Amino acid sequence: MKYSKYLILSLLLGCVEPIEFDVPPAKSLIIIEGSITNEDSPYMVNISRAVSLNLDSLVSPPVENAVITLFSSDNEVDSFQEISPGVYQSQGLIKGEIGKSYHIRVLLEDGTVFESEPDMMKPVGRVEDIRFEYEERLKEEFFGDVRRDVFNVFIDSDVGTGSGNYVRWRFNGTYRIVTNPERREIVLPWSDSALKSPRPCSGFITAGTKSGVGTRLVQVAPCECCECWVSQPEKAPQLSDDLLIADKKFNNIKVGEVPINNVSFFDKYMIQVEQMSMTQTAFEFFKLIRIQKTEASSIFQPPSGEIIGNIKAISSDTRVVGLFWASAVSKRTAFIEKDYIPYPLTPTELIPESCLIEFNYSTTTKPEAW
Repeated sequence: MKYSKYLILSLLLGCVEPIEFDVPPAKSLIIIEGSITNEDSPYMVNISRAVSLNLDSLVSPPVENAVITLFSSDNEVDSFQEISPGVYQSQGLIKGEIGKSYHIRVLLEDGTVFESEPDMMKPVGRVEDIRFEYEERLKEEFFGDVRRDVFNVFIDSDVGTGSGNYVRWRFNGTYRIVTNPERREIVLPWSDSALKSPRPCSGFITAGTKSGVGTRLVQVAPCECCECWVSQPEKAPQLSDDLLIADKKFNNIKVGEVPINNVSFFDKYMIQVEQMSMTQTAFEFFKLIRIQKTEASSIFQPPSGEIIGNIKAISSDTRVVGLFWASAVSKRTAFIEKDYIPYPLTPTELIPESCLIEFNYSTTTKPEAW
């Protein structure tokens, strides 16, 4: 069979970082990703298709109208409802429990069936401490060196009970930003003048002036897109495979970096680290993902192996890449205040756009821990 190069958009890490590897023709490759944890439901499953690099768009086509069923080792059954194209949410009949195994069965519209191998939810330790250290960095640009300082984030962690503890740490940073979508303007193509064009979500509209010349802004409702909390997901999974354990603890593990600039530190910066238990199957899957994302650019990097996961087609030769895994989760949150930066930042420039449009991974919902 002739193999080609395709790009798969990974939903496994909560971001859209591309993963490249050799796979059969994209039309035959299904991508399935989901998990169950010991946190409250709902749990999510995402289904999509591979995307050829020859296509104009790199948006991963969702697979719609699938029927997904969740099973536990105690014969509990739950189903998933499609809440957006290719995104499925459990109904809340099952809550993940440590010591139980879980798997899913997926039925596509064309009759193709996929099933994951049962994955046991193992106990998890906890993150005991989060620390951050300032590091000065310079990046060479065309016009000279530019500051790219960061805070390096480290944790100390308890291994947890049992043996053969496979651990993933998931780093997520969040910052607050305020924009001014009511100040948005558009430049007329036949003129150098700009026309006031506030976003509807800003709560402002344009109205005439008393003089009859020009327009003015009038607020008619509260702004719904001025204040956002922006997430900065991890770049690659952080795993416990090459880390030394002392007294059943992981010590001084670097889990992420926080960029220092006047946007990320418009206010304070929130760090959340999740410690996640996993079986060896899930561990090996994420290990290959990490290699693909962090080392694939090196010409000296040896082949890392084909990413497959624990999901297989039943009575079909349809190719599938994916993982449905069970994980116990513990979380710890910390904040970096602006005062910890060893120099003053320049004021944040006015942003005349909806914060939901201007910033990827943004939401107007305030995080619970903020």
